[in-house]
Amino acid sequence: MKKKVLIVEDDSVMGFVVQRLLEKHDYETELAGDGAKGLERMGAFRPDAVILDLMMPKMNGTEFLKGVRSQEAFKDLPIIVLTNAAVPMLIERASAAGATKVLDKSKFNPVAVIELLRALLHTGPTTSVSPMSQALPWKG
Repeated sequence: MKKKVLIVEDDSVMGFVVQRLLEKHDYETELAGDGAKGLERMGAFRPDAVILDLMMPKMNGTEFLKGVRSQEAFKDLPIIVLTNAAVPMLIERASAAGATKVLDKSKFNPVAVIELLRALLHTGPTTSVSPMSQALPWKG
């Protein structure tokens, strides 16, 4: 059975790239264009993990994180934040709100994203590229 990943990303090009990458590696995906739509899809889609942008319209990534983490069913769900926000305060807020890992979108490394996702979901082989090399400072 395929693992499910919800992608919450307002940039349609980036969302498409991430979605195709995950589907190529045998994940079932769904794409939500903002945090509000992503939060709506959580119950019906029941993802095994989320890839989340921080800066979005309607509901930003931090608000999404708080909404997801307030639900018992999703308190331990792996949530990877993939963001261009290089502002330490925003990254700290995302970590405090429950992000599992924060990655720098400007240094997008498909192999590192897949490796991190596999490690978090305990599925499939990992590659020799360390996802830690792509990470921004985080707490957790």
